[in-house]
Amino acid sequence: MKAIFKSNLSEITNETRLMQQKLRIIQVISQNGHGITVPDICRELKISAPTGIKLVNELQTEGFLSVVGKKETQNGRKPSIYALNNVNFYALSVEILLKRITVGIVDARLNTIYYRQKTDFVLENSPECLYNVESFIKECLENSGVAEENLLGMGMGITGRVKNETGDSLTFFNFLDQPLGVHLSGEFNIPVFINNDTRCVGLAEKIIGKATKANHAIIINLSRGLGTSLIIDNKIINGGMGFAGEFGHMQFGSREKMCLCGKKGCLGNDVGGYSLEENFMEKIAEGEKTIVDISDDGTTVRYDDILMAALKGDDLSIRLVQEMGYKLGHALGNIINLLNPELILIGGKFAKLKTLLLDPVKTGLSSSALVNPLQSCEIEFSELGDLGGLKGAGALVFEYFELIKK
Repeated sequence: MKAIFKSNLSEITNETRLMQQKLRIIQVISQNGHGITVPDICRELKISAPTGIKLVNELQTEGFLSVVGKKETQNGRKPSIYALNNVNFYALSVEILLKRITVGIVDARLNTIYYRQKTDFVLENSPECLYNVESFIKECLENSGVAEENLLGMGMGITGRVKNETGDSLTFFNFLDQPLGVHLSGEFNIPVFINNDTRCVGLAEKIIGKATKANHAIIINLSRGLGTSLIIDNKIINGGMGFAGEFGHMQFGSREKMCLCGKKGCLGNDVGGYSLEENFMEKIAEGEKTIVDISDDGTTVRYDDILMAALKGDDLSIRLVQEMGYKLGHALGNIINLLNPELILIGGKFAKLKTLLLDPVKTGLSSSALVNPLQSCEIEFSELGDLGGLKGAGALVFEYFELIKK
């Protein structure tokens, strides 16, 4: 059946029409996440009962469907409930960040059945870096034990500007004479779908996270950098070219610091792991004490270690994190006034701080947000952990093949 997803069904014949209807049945069952009856299938596909029975019987004979029970009814014959029979759809999932690359295999329920992370990685806009990425993906695919013929495609979340409709990565690997997605599709012989890493996080939150029931939400991806996904009218907003949600480049930050984008005043210069490292080392240079282990040369520290120290009660770490939380909240208050979301969901590495970050964020929100929109907005922390972006990248594949609800 996986071959159906990769087949060209553009030439309409009676055989391909039946194949499309079978495919649609599988999509409907996969989207629902539970079994379905023949009458339900007929209503969903707008087909006659005899055709529905014929298709279901064929799928059952072919081993794709099985009866898992009977639907309770008040009278008459109880219809059988059909579910997918050991049919697993997999996506090769890749997340590429500035200093980390993660490769995994996820199923249509976005369960991660394999993943491997490389932390001694630096993202560069060079052919050498792209070669290393491709080699690491191939190595992981080989070690995963999942046959390539069982993969429907590759989903990739990458930091920077991405044109998701064309598969172009405009910030990294932009030296190719074709879109990155097209290049990778040729390298791996599977369809490849690319989006910004934070947009992938937002997609995962919408499908399996805390934003599942939110029609209007702001998803904050706070790790080394500051990214944002917007959910408006129950849809992830990509924008006209795929660049929506650049909250980190809004002019809510210090006018003294130059951003990587070439401008001053970007919020991402004040809020995020990179900024936390800078501020921390400035305080150490001024003579402040900490429980964090500083590098041998006394010049560098990883923001992950600062976050852990804050959770252990380190005064300097807590103070810097809370100053950052206030700045984030103050900026978000303006976005609440603009969009009136019902939910702000904070994810990324900083989500583990929870109450340490929540109180200053709320104080910052109160300083800028209007009372009524703020009162109707819940502030919560993501529970997807570090694999949220990886799951969202895989969701790009299943969303394209209509195996999950959008």
